[in-house]
Parts: sequence; structure tokens; C-alpha cells
Amino acid sequence: MKHPMKRAYLLVIASLAVATAGCGTPGKSEPPLVKIGVAYDQPGLSVMGSDGTPHGFDADTAQYIAGELGVPAGRIQWKEALPAQRESMLSSGAVDFVVSSYSITADHEQHVTFGGPYLVTGQDLLVQAADTMIDRPETLDGHTVCTATGSSDAETIKRDFASGAKFTTGATLTTCVDDLLAGHVDAVSADGAVLAGYAAAHRGQLRVVGRPFTRERYGVGVKKGATELAAAITGTIQAMIADGSWQRSVTVNLPGYQTLPPPPVFLAAAAPKPPADPDALDPELTAAVDGIATAFNTRDWAGLDQLVCADAQDAVEKVISQYTPEYDQTYGPEVAGASFALAVRAVSQSGPTSATFQAHETFTGVPEKYRQYFSDIDYTGTMARGGDNTWKLCGLAADFDQATS
Repeated sequence: MKHPMKRAYLLVIASLAVATAGCGTPGKSEPPLVKIGVAYDQPGLSVMGSDGTPHGFDADTAQYIAGELGVPAGRIQWKEALPAQRESMLSSGAVDFVVSSYSITADHEQHVTFGGPYLVTGQDLLVQAADTMIDRPETLDGHTVCTATGSSDAETIKRDFASGAKFTTGATLTTCVDDLLAGHVDAVSADGAVLAGYAAAHRGQLRVVGRPFTRERYGVGVKKGATELAAAITGTIQAMIADGSWQRSVTVNLPGYQTLPPPPVFLAAAAPKPPADPDALDPELTAAVDGIATAFNTRDWAGLDQLVCADAQDAVEKVISQYTPEYDQTYGPEVAGASFALAVRAVSQSGPTSATFQAHETFTGVPEKYRQYFSDIDYTGTMARGGDNTWKLCGLAADFDQATS
């Protein structure tokens, strides 16, 4: 089923195409030409094929967005979007949207509006497959690391993990990978999803270390202020995750890469919901949400289980374990002293048996070098009143607060 924002999306794109109208068959209408910016040289994410079509996870996402919004493949014009050119391409109208490992950051949001996010990844390391010395960023002292020109990856490593590392830059990440294969550098640093594509392309020669030390959300960039287009794109990403296309593309294009689950998808620029009038809420709902917050804050996980729908307990436990520092499989022992506090920010009741709440989890005691990995968390909980007439938590989505990253 096409997303209900399709018409608004097509109107936006059509308005951009008016200046080029006037040719074609009189009286015959066809979808407008859509210009999509992607990378041409990122294995696993987007590589331009000999058939003139890009292939990879980002490319699949872009094609899915276009198709879900009613744009056939023949009406897509692909354009190479280099990192330094993405914002100018969007502002000038050279492209309608960009799907190119584009991180949603406060700086980028000054110039671009985002739909999504569609992937959560983090800065990692690519090394020779036989290299057992480099197994985390702290082991980079004395080694040479290559990063792409214009990225802040070298600064993060030098500031937080290995001040004694040596750094070089490549015009593109492919240049860095070529230098790694030739033995001119010891490691390449970039987002893990990007590096996974190179590791797959050079199977047996290169490997991803697999200890990400930041978290990044990839979004679909549109022209600043184009909120209708961003909302339409967000809807298609939700559909891509829901129908299994997202997971299938990750499996095919990023084999062996341990991604986080599909991110909770929302319009990145949307404001938080205001708190509802407590008098308009079911008192039993309010009590149940308060009980969930109390169980979180006292680490009463057995008590929390009693407040969670039976068929959602495994999923809720997975979300908590992935986002709570002490339970992290990679860094848990190193942040065992961290503490957290959950505060409910808003509750919204949509009917006698359904409701949602928004909550914010703040971490303290996390070492500074891991603050980009363990950012504060925004939760969205889905509540339902069951057959026993009690409110329970039946769904939980989490996303890190970029203001603390």
C-alpha cells in the first residue's frame, strides 16, 4: 500500500519540475523525474553499477522510497552526492533527496531537514584480517590511521582514545582502503556500516574490529524546511522496516555486520508531544506508567515483567539491554559504575484500551570518552489495556538523544 503522504510528496517534486515542463506527449501525464543523490563508491551501501543503477543498502533504501511513493525506476535520475556537496545539492535543487550515509547531527540540521532515521551505526575500525594487535581504539597508539578528508573521525580518536596515534587522510575512503591493503597505513576509521561493505568486498583480507565507539543515525536529507517531503519519506522507511525489506537488504549487502535493530523512525525535526492533561487520562493508566518508571529506576526487572505484555517481554528486554550501559555486550564491564534515571515526559491516551508515553533516560558516571556511544535515551512506550482490564507495556522503542552525543 502506498504511503498516504504520496500525493503531498509528488506535488512537492512536481513543483520543482515545472520549470522543465513543456516537452513530452501532449495530454499524457507521467510521474515527475526524481533526482536522488547517492554515493557511487561505498561497497555495501551504494556502488554505481555498469547498468547505470547503484547497488547496496543505501541504494535499496532510495529505490524503496521512490517506489513506495509511486515513482517508477525509469523516472529516477541518480546523481553522485559527495559528502562535501550534499548540502549544496539539496539547497540548489540539484537533487530532491540524498541517501548517502548522511548522519543526523545538530550541525547538519542547521542546513538540512531529515526523514528517518533508517540505520543506526557507529565509528569503528577496519584493519588487516591477520592483525590481532588492533582490537579497540585505545590500541591505536603508535599506529597510522587513515580517515576520509572532511570527517571528524581522526579528532574523535585522538581526543578520546589514542593521543599517540598518527593520522593521514585520503581524498575518499576508498583511497584509505587501498592504502590499508598496500600496508601504507595500519587502520581505517569510519562508520561501521561503511567499513563492513569494504570488508565484504575484500573478504579474507580485511576485517571490521567490531567495537563501535560512537553511535550515528543515518537519515534521508531533503532541502531545509521541506517537512512534507521528509514526512513522506519517513513513512516509507517505516513501511520498509515493517514488511521485512530493511532486514533483507542488510543481510544481502552487509553480510556479517552486526547492526543495531531497525531504529525507531520519526520525523527528526518533530517537537516532543506536550504532556496530556492528567485529568483526561485513565488514573489506572497513569499508575501503570508510573510503575514502569519506578521499576526502571530501582532496577526491579522482575517487577517490570509483571507490567509488560507476555508476548512483548523478550523485545522489551532486548531494547533495555542494548541501550543501558551496564548491560552492553561490548563496554558493559567498563561502565559498570554508571547509573541512570528515567523520567516520564508525556502520556497520551488514544482510546479506552490504547495509549503511549514518552520518557527520557539520563545517564551519569559514564566515562567521557564513551559519551558519544552511551548518549541519553528517549523512549516511546506503547500501552494497552488487556482482557484482565489492566494496563501493560506492549511495545518499547528507544533512540539516543543527539543533544548529548
